[in-house]
Amino acid sequence: MNLSDHDQDQPGYHGLTLLGPFKLMINPLASIVSTILELIGLISVALSASRLLLNKKRRQIFLSLFFRQIYNTGVRALYINGAVAIFIGALLISRLFDYLPQQVFSEQFGYFFMVVVFRELGPLISGIILIARSATAVTAEIGYLRLRREFQVLNGLGISPVFLFLLPVFFAFPLSLLLMFIYFDLVVFLSSYAVIWLSDPSADFVVLLLSILDQISLNEIAINAVKALLGGMMIGVISIHFGAKVEDSFSEVSDAISNSTTTQLMVFFIINILLSLLAYTQ
Repeated sequence: MNLSDHDQDQPGYHGLTLLGPFKLMINPLASIVSTILELIGLISVALSASRLLLNKKRRQIFLSLFFRQIYNTGVRALYINGAVAIFIGALLISRLFDYLPQQVFSEQFGYFFMVVVFRELGPLISGIILIARSATAVTAEIGYLRLRREFQVLNGLGISPVFLFLLPVFFAFPLSLLLMFIYFDLVVFLSSYAVIWLSDPSADFVVLLLSILDQISLNEIAINAVKALLGGMMIGVISIHFGAKVEDSFSEVSDAISNSTTTQLMVFFIINILLSLLAYTQ
């Protein structure tokens, strides 16, 4: 419908047109702030609900859910994590053998492995795999439960959905991500050594391993642990948050998965970049 000249002459018309671009800038910012506050609230709810674990019977139920979540997120993801690690070790890290002088190879190999794999590639690739494989499944599960009004049924039975769904994810995702870090680094080293050994059977496994261990300090281990704990916690909380936003239609489930994945990737990258800058920038 076109606006007439009379409409355009109204006193409020030009004010509305000026507010248009302003609203386009404010609305996304307001949405981001609202999401951040909701995520903080969800974290506080999870921490508050942790006191339920003091009850022995509830703790037994939680442990069964927790180990189930560890199996689904950490153990079952090892094959894809390992496959990516094999390619990186065989095609990237092992190439150092062709470019570095033999007399400095062991020392430089350990440093390169620590900087490229241990610090950056391991956390980033493991986090992406966790998001793509496990976090999307959690978002979809929560979304379908919301769609079918299952949470109302649980509340009616006196069962806390927070205890059944939020707490296992809140605690299992960080531990799963940490295990994926360790497994990824180990497989990258083994696959790179296998290719190096095929080129030079005299390559010493112990020497290469010690060259890596000499480069990995307690500070490096602590930073990786923080990346796993913060990253895993945020990935899990974001999965629950967007899944719980589903209300009336199946299309909202796919929207929740899309929004959740996008947010998780952004948050996880920010966490990794900030921690690397804070820890390694002199």
